[in-house]
Amino acid sequence: MMEKEFKTIIGLEIHLQLKTLSKMFCSCSTEFAAPANTNTCPVCLGWPGTLPSVNQKAVLFGLKGALALNCRINRESGFDRKNYFYPDLPKGFQITQYARPLGFEGFFTLGEKNIGIRRVHLEEDAGRTIYNQGNGEIDFNRAGIPLVEIVTEPDIESPGEARDFLKDLRLLILYLGISDCSMEEGSFRCDANISLKGEEEKISQNQVELKNLNSFQAIFRALEYEEKRQKKALLDGEEIKGETRGWDEKEGKTFLLREKGKKEDYRYFPEPDLPDLILRQDLIGSVAEDIPEPPMQREKRWQEEWGIGKEETGVLISDKAKADYFEKAANFASPKEVAKWIKEHLYAHVFPLEIPPEYLSEIIKMVEEGDLSFPQGKEVLKETLETGRKPGEIIDDKGWKQISNQEYIEELIEEIIENNPGVVQDYLAGKEKAIQNLMGKGMKKSEGQANPQTLRSLLEERLKGREEDG
Repeated sequence: MMEKEFKTIIGLEIHLQLKTLSKMFCSCSTEFAAPANTNTCPVCLGWPGTLPSVNQKAVLFGLKGALALNCRINRESGFDRKNYFYPDLPKGFQITQYARPLGFEGFFTLGEKNIGIRRVHLEEDAGRTIYNQGNGEIDFNRAGIPLVEIVTEPDIESPGEARDFLKDLRLLILYLGISDCSMEEGSFRCDANISLKGEEEKISQNQVELKNLNSFQAIFRALEYEEKRQKKALLDGEEIKGETRGWDEKEGKTFLLREKGKKEDYRYFPEPDLPDLILRQDLIGSVAEDIPEPPMQREKRWQEEWGIGKEETGVLISDKAKADYFEKAANFASPKEVAKWIKEHLYAHVFPLEIPPEYLSEIIKMVEEGDLSFPQGKEVLKETLETGRKPGEIIDDKGWKQISNQEYIEELIEEIIENNPGVVQDYLAGKEKAIQNLMGKGMKKSEGQANPQTLRSLLEERLKGREEDG
């Protein structure tokens, strides 16, 4: 009897801390790692009688994210109160968007597949509970920091696909510049909902939620474990309960936190202290114009239009500053060569480089055209990075400008052939290495300035002519 097959269904909830200087509803700083409870005020601590005020920059960042995820935009959205109790939630509720989110019905392209985006909405972050020798200590510095929450449709079908989606999404957000997406600092966090269904079965309503997965590896491993756990339970005839589970990295397994809450438990109602958020069409248009080309689309264009290999494009696309620098340099030299030089010789440097992209292009072109040898090109690049001087100035100081003039090199060849008849006879007798001797003498005579490729090509041609003459 064949073992029953199940389909894995995964939906993700991603929380992004926005890169603003102040909090969502007050003017407190969002500085990370400030002394505990120093970035607080009566508003973000929820004191009675205080009123929130919306951070305009956070709204624009949220709008930018929603547009980049191809969402429909609610020109009139609103804030709601989500009521629940955590020790680190000072108000006893969270100001969020529920009934009318900023964006909805979007999608994100992953390879050849579109992952649906159910909603993109604004909200405020909670504080942090820090456990110290068994005691819980509360730091409210994070309370009120602006968040964008991105909720996907349950379109993801494997732990690997979830990990790939999050990697590509994080790169897009970094390109937008709306969050620093630091998983270590908690500015890019993810919860995952996972359930399994058999053929012809509906999606189980008893989804399992995995909370606060803080690395791509943790996301993959937690989902993989939960997939196996649920499959075994279903094969054993057990019911999968709707619950919230944590991930124990050390033990490599999920564990029960609590029964999964339902939306009714949160008693949502409109936030009475904030008016509706109304966005003008011209504002939406100006934000849309500021959205850069998506990184995966950009990488594909480089591969198709410029013939650059996936290994090189993968290195370049991983950092927007590096990708922008590459494209500027590629306007002045061979894109393939520029990609190769950045990958092989500038991998350890922070972009954008101190030198203009035209300097890099100039060096590459001179090496390509034979005006500099490859070792000389690397040395010029190193010096221009250290000093900021123009490549031409460095080359002139070193006297490295190569000579490709054919008439000059032909005269040089005649001279070394005439002065080295024994070496010429060795070559004509079949000793291939003799040509290196002649090349060395030519380079020495020209003080290293003869183009070595041109010199070798014309030297071989001249020696072949002598061989045919007998």
